[in-house]
Amino acid sequence: MQDNALINLTGLEGHSMPVDLNIEHHIKFLKLFFSAKGIYSTWDRLGDISATIALLQSVKKQVGRALGIAYHGINHTTPNTSSSVWKVANKLNELELHVFSPDRKENDSLKPIVDVLTEGERKLKSSTLVTFNRKVREMLAGNGYEQEEDELPRATFDFVSADNAS
Repeated sequence: MQDNALINLTGLEGHSMPVDLNIEHHIKFLKLFFSAKGIYSTWDRLGDISATIALLQSVKKQVGRALGIAYHGINHTTPNTSSSVWKVANKLNELELHVFSPDRKENDSLKPIVDVLTEGERKLKSSTLVTFNRKVREMLAGNGYEQEEDELPRATFDFVSADNAS
């Protein structure tokens, strides 16, 4: 550690940092940019990103400044969200969404849902270790396995249009 050099990337007095700390910062940004692609990321992409990390950071800062959301400080402050929370709470009370209403007009389009935690626990408890081991032995013997039909209904995602969102 005694031969660890200090570098000053900004050129400002008193803004030097150890080389290993600079590398840790680069690793942080690499993880951030690399994970943005999720499971579609590749090692080639990581190599491309690592070569352009300084450029990507500069672009990120410029876009932030252009949109008026640039980073302004060194400490995080928790924003005051109380007005937003009260808007949601007031709308909830106005529409009485927290109260069951059998004659609500949207009830016709809704489907009953299954409590997946309770159903999963029931299925887990109904299956035995003996059954599991038998299926594993059959699969290892090359007999394959029976395709089980899922008892839970498929999830449906209904998207609300912008006209109906308010």
